[in-house]
Order: sequence, then C-alpha cells, then structure tokens
Amino acid sequence: MSIFNEKKETAAVSKNDPISSIIGQDMTLTGDMAFKSKIQIDGKIDGNLKGDSLILSATGKIEGDVEAKSIICYGHIVGNIKAGVLFLKKSGIINGRVETSDLSVESGGILTGEIKSSQQATDLKVLKGTADSSPPLEAPKSQKAL
Repeated sequence: MSIFNEKKETAAVSKNDPISSIIGQDMTLTGDMAFKSKIQIDGKIDGNLKGDSLILSATGKIEGDVEAKSIICYGHIVGNIKAGVLFLKKSGIINGRVETSDLSVESGGILTGEIKSSQQATDLKVLKGTADSSPPLEAPKSQKAL
C-alpha cells in the first residue's frame, strides 16, 4: 500500500471514460445504490454504494458504506470504504475504516479512522524486524547541525 505516491489518476481511472450518471448538487438520495461504469456525485447520498468507479465532488457527501474499484474523493464520506484504488484529494474528508490496496492522500486531505491493506501482514513483519533499531532522537554529537 502506498500512502503518499505520485501515481497519476489515469492508471486506475481513465479520464477518457465517460461519466454515465451524475447525482446533482441539489439532489438527496436515500437508500442503497449499485452502479456500473463511472458515476459522479455532487449531492448527498444516505445509503450504501457499490460499483465500478466513483467521483465524489467537493459538494458531495455520502453517509454509508462505499465499495468500488476506484474512488476519487473531493467531498465527505462518513462510512466504511472498500476500494481497489482510492484518491483522497485536498478538499476530501473520510471518517471511517478504509480497506484498499492503493491509497493516495493529497496534502490537506483528512482521513480519520483505520486503514487496512492486503499487504498489512507483510508491513507489520517489516516494522517488527526494525523496531529495535529505531533512529536516535537527536543527531550524534560528532556531527555538526546544519
């Protein structure tokens, strides 16, 4: 899992793929929704979402669980997320558990909750192996401070 990477969005979500549906800024949907292709949400959803590709605009808000192959979040999600690829943009806010194999968080994006990866066990083994060799808190006295 890469938390801060510089991948372009085109790797997971082609900018050439058309948006098949838009939930307008003045719309509120209540209930679960399943979708295929790419959807953009500018309004509010109260319910769970499941589908291929989701773009949540800065005015968009979802209160419910979201499962998608790719998510680009400029808005606010309150709920658990399961995604193949998740891009959290600087205006984005996520409150909930996130499970993804590829996470990018832009500076300013807010993620409050637990992050789980399919590589989590491997990551923990590496951390455990290096726990005893943590870096010193201050520079050794033989080195000059810059």
